[in-house]
Amino acid sequence: MIRFLLLSILILPALACSAHSAPVGIGFVQAEEGTWWCRAATPAEAFGCAQKKCASEGNGQECHATRWCFPAGWSGVMVVWLSEFHSTVPLCGAPTSDSAKEAVRSICTGFDDGHRCDLIRIIDPDGKEQEIEGVVWPGVVLVPGDADAPAEEKQNAKP
Repeated sequence: MIRFLLLSILILPALACSAHSAPVGIGFVQAEEGTWWCRAATPAEAFGCAQKKCASEGNGQECHATRWCFPAGWSGVMVVWLSEFHSTVPLCGAPTSDSAKEAVRSICTGFDDGHRCDLIRIIDPDGKEQEIEGVVWPGVVLVPGDADAPAEEKQNAKP
């Protein structure tokens, strides 16, 4: 009986650990009109999946793998409005939602000709998305009325 209990004590935690899925990473692929992402165990799998999404939804635009994080952690996606164009910037691997938000806000201040940044999406470590509205940070170059820009101006970033 004691052997059975000891054996159970040793084996059950190992079985519980093997029941948990292995950590995964997140890969982002971007084209001119969007950002797509997938989660997988390897960069090749994540980028391959995101490339397929981009190819099917990107209106024939060239798709580029832009960011990989392992483990995926928390991710943030923001649109940076520059003097001549806008760009979507993904960030991944953050330990918390708040740290992901703070990291993208900090990146926003690093653009010399950025005049506004809009946080548009947070992705949790399990891959659940949260669309964000109304989180706008001023950039280094201030342009009157930027914070009031209509939502349809924002780039369509897609999962």
